[in-house]
Amino acid sequence: MTPQKIDMDGHSLFFKNIASGSKGNCTLIWDDSDLIVIDLGITMRKFMESFKALSLENREISLFISHEHSDHIGGVPITSKYVDMDIYARPAIAHSFRKKTYEMDGTLVVGNFEIRAFEIPHDAADPVGFSVHWHDRKISVVSDLGKVTDRVIDGVKDSDILAFESNHDVEMLRTGSYPEVLKRRILSDHGHLSNEQSAEAIAKVSTDRTRIILTHLSQENNTPETAIKEVKSYLDNRNVPYMSIETADQYRGSSLYVLER
Repeated sequence: MTPQKIDMDGHSLFFKNIASGSKGNCTLIWDDSDLIVIDLGITMRKFMESFKALSLENREISLFISHEHSDHIGGVPITSKYVDMDIYARPAIAHSFRKKTYEMDGTLVVGNFEIRAFEIPHDAADPVGFSVHWHDRKISVVSDLGKVTDRVIDGVKDSDILAFESNHDVEMLRTGSYPEVLKRRILSDHGHLSNEQSAEAIAKVSTDRTRIILTHLSQENNTPETAIKEVKSYLDNRNVPYMSIETADQYRGSSLYVLER
């Protein structure tokens, strides 16, 4: 990751997804005093390289876990052994970590941030999505869900940044090489969202200030070009407003976003 010069002026909110996909997920949200990490499914080396590139060393870390699948927590045991961090997880999985983990049920305040967890349908123990509120700004991070519920819509509406799963193209999945049992799991209500499902959900919540980041793209059953085309076409054909749209990459993550108060 190329080092980036970032001006910490006390009036800015920063967002960077550093990995998104079945091989590992991790998202960073920070201001001049606090750092929120959502999921840590990457190696400690990649995590620390990203910290150095973003000038985030020696910062208090609050890690929030969405669910217990390895691509979301795989880096926690080793990284938390060498890097000081507070870990927050739902009661159903808080006992899974050797390091002391705080149970999160509802809303939690960390510095200038208010973090809200909401239930999502996935084949895990009490999985959640997150909305992170900072002054009058809102960032939502949601992936690994088989369908979009009213609770999800309520959780992500009015977001300035919306990082939302767009896992697969249905036809690519159905005609692809995955075993039938895995295809059924992905297509189920507790699997993963298709590009079309993602577009339908985003259309309900997007505004002219929403920066859309499509996440958790399958490397077998989707491409960045396909996801962007399907979601963008759906939104544009219905005159749904949004500020920008991109995909997050497994290895490079997303662009760096800076929001002012």
